[in-house]
Amino acid sequence: MRMQDKIVIVTGGSQGIGKEYSLGLAREGATVIIADVDEKKGQEVAKLINEAKGKAIFIKTDVSKKSDAFDMVQKTANTFGRLDVLVNNAAILESEPVCEISETMWDKQMAVNTKGTLFCSQAAAAVMKKQNRGKIINISSIGALAAQPGLCAYHSTKAAVLTITRSLALELVKWNIQVNAVVPGTTDTGMAARAMLDESFKKQVVDPIPMGRLGKPEELLGAVLYFATDDSNYCTGQTLVVDGGVLAAC
Repeated sequence: MRMQDKIVIVTGGSQGIGKEYSLGLAREGATVIIADVDEKKGQEVAKLINEAKGKAIFIKTDVSKKSDAFDMVQKTANTFGRLDVLVNNAAILESEPVCEISETMWDKQMAVNTKGTLFCSQAAAAVMKKQNRGKIINISSIGALAAQPGLCAYHSTKAAVLTITRSLALELVKWNIQVNAVVPGTTDTGMAARAMLDESFKKQVVDPIPMGRLGKPEELLGAVLYFATDDSNYCTGQTLVVDGGVLAAC
């Protein structure tokens, strides 16, 4: 198994794409720490993994709080002695036209999606520097590269994630820490389902996809596994787009 005995944190790992990352990494032999605000769902995913003879624990974490991020990483290091991989997946999405974005909505998405990525990366880097190795994988969005109506705030947070990725990659390279980003297209998850309730928005999003459908959560796992394994040891500061061909057609 490609991730045998690796210690991996997945933020937002209790649902949607994050759940698939948690389950998939565990199937590949990793011990998975599910960091999420949703304790019930997080415990359920950990139970699924453990019942399937994998290894997982849940740590309740609000990634928008720096103290929570550092506590979560420190608990992981104290329990397992190291941290091999961090997957910064936790995110929230709310749709609103640019001219109607409220300060509260903007701050809320920035806090989870951008500050959360930064704080968890800072905490992980502190542990990984001592090890002189590690992998940080940030989950961005095609909206960081091509806009969609109604999602300015969300896409702005994901564009910032790409900047964080490149900056961290350069600053951490001397400690043998690789930092890369996965850029998913619109994926069939609960978050997307809520946005798709608007039929006009659904038409706007699905019609331009050359493959003619939304992505499946499991179809994003391969990109994360590539960045999480030794296969990507000479790759840092990069983005891997998994979008059904959307950006190729722009």
